[in-house]
Amino acid sequence: MKKSPPHLDGFKIVRKTLSDGSVKEYRYPRATKETPKAPSVGTIGAVLRLYYQSPEWRSTKLSSQRSRIIYLKELERIEQVPIRELRRRVILQFRDAIAAGRGTGAANQFIQASSAFLSWALNREWVDANAAARIGMLPYTPLPAWTKEMARDAIRDLPPYLSRAVMLALFTGQRRSDLCAMRWSDIQNGAIFVRQIKTGTELWVPIHPVLAQAMTQWPKTCDHILTGVRGGPMTIHNITRSMNDAQARGIIPAGFNIHGLRKLAATLLAESGCSTHEIAAITGHKTLKMVEHYTRSADQKRMAAEAISRAETSFWKPEETAMQPIENKRTPLLNQ
Repeated sequence: MKKSPPHLDGFKIVRKTLSDGSVKEYRYPRATKETPKAPSVGTIGAVLRLYYQSPEWRSTKLSSQRSRIIYLKELERIEQVPIRELRRRVILQFRDAIAAGRGTGAANQFIQASSAFLSWALNREWVDANAAARIGMLPYTPLPAWTKEMARDAIRDLPPYLSRAVMLALFTGQRRSDLCAMRWSDIQNGAIFVRQIKTGTELWVPIHPVLAQAMTQWPKTCDHILTGVRGGPMTIHNITRSMNDAQARGIIPAGFNIHGLRKLAATLLAESGCSTHEIAAITGHKTLKMVEHYTRSADQKRMAAEAISRAETSFWKPEETAMQPIENKRTPLLNQ
């Protein structure tokens, strides 16, 4: 009678009979299934979970929910801390760290998300005060627009999956969330249908011939137009991490992200003579203030060039330039 092998805690024993009749044992560490410990009642983590289940949360726009979750994850780092012990100085420490690593815009959004959460917690008597209330916003420097040269170099030098994202952003002028949501089935009659996630605005964006030609070579490994390295749909987090990696490798300059291509798209449309409303029909801006910035800049350059051109011809006749210095010519412009 064969004796059973001694029991070894933490190991799984598998016996196999070999071709010569001998038996060999293989020992594998046992897989352990540890259930993460749920945060205790009254801690930051526990109250956050209640917040995400509340009717106030469910009534919040989906785009706002997604944004808040990104920044409230910072508080999950201290989820076992009782929420009544959360102090203003801790909120400010988080804000300052985010500002140093991700910019003042992200830091301000963290404050807004935290204030909304703590306001809800105050109303439910989980806290006695909103530690994030009335914290002033940090000066915000808008993310810069890409240049045409940067976009050209990025499309050429980036890995194919990220190069496609850059090209789609440049030729459609959409946000990264909308780029990731685009599907091949959204394309009809030479245009792509977009329902913007942030605003709900519905757009038909004509596909530029250059983009259309490039898209004929793009892989169709899933329903989504933008796919990652493994062929699955790209997410906004994929794009952000990939862009950060490209900056670290020096492929694109530091401080630029995918949103800067939306600005470049609007700028190129303005420089082409498109009106404010025509640009908004592509980008989907709800207000025209930002769009007017692009058209105003393009119009200023165009009008300045035309003004200088007219001024040059009013000073003197071209054939007189070599005959007499400008200082000795009395012209209407100089007499004013």
